[in-house]
Amino acid sequence: MGARERTKMSLRREHLRIARLRLGMTALDLAEAAGNLTEPKVYNVERGRCAPTRDEALSWAAALAMPPKTAFPEVFTSEKGGRHERPH
Repeated sequence: MGARERTKMSLRREHLRIARLRLGMTALDLAEAAGNLTEPKVYNVERGRCAPTRDEALSWAAALAMPPKTAFPEVFTSEKGGRHERPH
């Protein structure tokens, strides 16, 4: 992955860090609220170093009171008619 792709991924997830901070949450607070995350995972996803699983993304969005498609559009873009399709 080149610098441009890393920058795009980081920018795409900056909204998660901002939402967390607006709620007064630390990365550890978010990890505990989501229940299936760790503090390092929160930092790494926010920085674009890795992607969450679908279950992690759902828990993360719920902890931030955000719609999953808003929090992680790249994870939930294949939804059709209320059903979730798995990526190929």
